[in-house]
Amino acid sequence: MKKIVSMEVNRIFNEDCITGMKKLPEKSVDICVTSPPYNLTINYGVYDDNKPREEYLGWLEEVFIEIKRCLKDDGHFWLNVGYSNVDPWVGMDVAQIARKHFTLQNNFVWVKSISIDDVTTGHFKPINSGRFSNPTWEHLFHFTKNGNVKCDKLSVGVPYMYDSNTDKESRLRGRLVKKMGYKNQKHFYNEASENEIDSLNQMVVDKMKGKVVETKRCKGNSWFIPYDTIQNREKHRGSHPATYPIKLVDDCIKFSGITKKGLLIDPFMGSGTSAISAINNGLSYIGYDVDDDYISFANDRIEDYFKNNK
Repeated sequence: MKKIVSMEVNRIFNEDCITGMKKLPEKSVDICVTSPPYNLTINYGVYDDNKPREEYLGWLEEVFIEIKRCLKDDGHFWLNVGYSNVDPWVGMDVAQIARKHFTLQNNFVWVKSISIDDVTTGHFKPINSGRFSNPTWEHLFHFTKNGNVKCDKLSVGVPYMYDSNTDKESRLRGRLVKKMGYKNQKHFYNEASENEIDSLNQMVVDKMKGKVVETKRCKGNSWFIPYDTIQNREKHRGSHPATYPIKLVDDCIKFSGITKKGLLIDPFMGSGTSAISAINNGLSYIGYDVDDDYISFANDRIEDYFKNNK
């Protein structure tokens, strides 16, 4: 019997994600951004977040196998796993399972709150403990099939602090005058003949022709992306106990260099954040969740978001 595949996009399916992803064509997905349950006895609506460790990891391996099957060869798999002082190894254990099937191309830290010079920025959940510090970050693993997928780092880059960092022409002149036998530019302009100066200027023009001077640099693998300040948690996050900011998914998509008309999947769609980000970035999405209440909230949230952000 011919296997039936489903590619109905821009929909969150109320079904187990393994079952749902099996219906997708092989190598049809550009990017997966997701955050699975952490097995930390978090109070989800339907899902039991307290499985024996081996059962939990075995189940996630089945999820990862299906993600790999439907992901394109140059696709990206972003896996967010929270950190807990109660179980500090869970994120690394989950990553080790994904390691069986993917290559860890980049290992990011999602920084939710940071303190610099006695000033704290961002949001975190404080814990009452005499042993542990407040967790202010989470794992963000960037997997690909072979570890050799080109990314667009500067799409989420930061501006150079000093103009000298972008002065490519001055650096080029410095290299060229040394090739002409001078110690540095000062030595050159003190000693060079007019013909040598004209020759240098022409070489610079020729070599700079068509070059794009970048005004940004890669911001590294610590991403400070705080939660938005909200007035009404029920309205913005619903009853889902574990959410992430839209910008986190935005940056994953941009860093991956996924252009418009791509397809994003989220096997654990939850409150709909990945769907909103996909639409923001011109992508289609497919999501899955076993909790019908979460899906109803997510669909309402998606509709409200774009109604209020036209």
